[in-house]
Amino acid sequence: MQAFAQKLVSLQPAAKLACAVLGIVIIHTVFRLLERKLPLHFRRQDARYRARKFVVFAGYIVALTFIAVLFEDRLGRVGVALGIAAAGLVVALQDLIASMAGWLAIAWSNLYKVGDRVQIGEIRGDVIDVSFTRTEVVETGSWVGNDLYNGRVVRIPNSVALKSPIFNYSQGFRFLWDEVKIQLTPDSDHVLARNVLLGIATEAVAGYRMEAEISWKRVTDNFRMEDVSLNPTVSLIVRNGMLEFTLSYIVDYTNRTSMQDRLFAEMVQAVHESNGKLIWAKE
Repeated sequence: MQAFAQKLVSLQPAAKLACAVLGIVIIHTVFRLLERKLPLHFRRQDARYRARKFVVFAGYIVALTFIAVLFEDRLGRVGVALGIAAAGLVVALQDLIASMAGWLAIAWSNLYKVGDRVQIGEIRGDVIDVSFTRTEVVETGSWVGNDLYNGRVVRIPNSVALKSPIFNYSQGFRFLWDEVKIQLTPDSDHVLARNVLLGIATEAVAGYRMEAEISWKRVTDNFRMEDVSLNPTVSLIVRNGMLEFTLSYIVDYTNRTSMQDRLFAEMVQAVHESNGKLIWAKE
């Protein structure tokens, strides 16, 4: 290997240039093939993603090492020129450098990773890729339900991570407090309404209640914050002469829309079966 490296260094400039082009083409072809084939040996999607990113990163390292070895004898002569050029590049490529600094912040601080649901600035969705310069997010919300994909893939410069708030729905406590509101006439039985709403919500969250309590305890053990109840609650106010009930509950961040659909469907059924004790308010 050392003898081969010495032969590369001793080549004429024109031959080195041709060798550099040929070497880069070969390295690109080999690692492109590895990028396609290697992930197929992993079953888990996250393992395939990490394998693909590792191959891409290794390809850059091999290419840079090859160029450095090939032009080793000339690097010292052009050191000053490279320093001046580098200073100019820092000014010209400050956005790119900021994005790469943002990538380091994302990786080292574990701000988010592939698969997390995040909100970066005004964009909310699931992270599908984090490269050196940008983060790709499949957007949720906008003109569809809060937790449904709308079909857009948003490419966000990593520099945004250094200057914008980042909300991560997947780290720590993966549940959210959500609420729905209904209005009934003042003649409705408000005690019955409260009990019905609590019963519906309690049954709806029972499937993941234990998981939520364990997750919340882990958060309160690690951070200085109040240990609040995770039980559904109902509050009542009078608005425009009508009884307005607000049902608050915890829900997995991916199921907000489906949970609201379930709760409203069961509320409609409960009102229908109340024999006139519960009456929908009319605008």
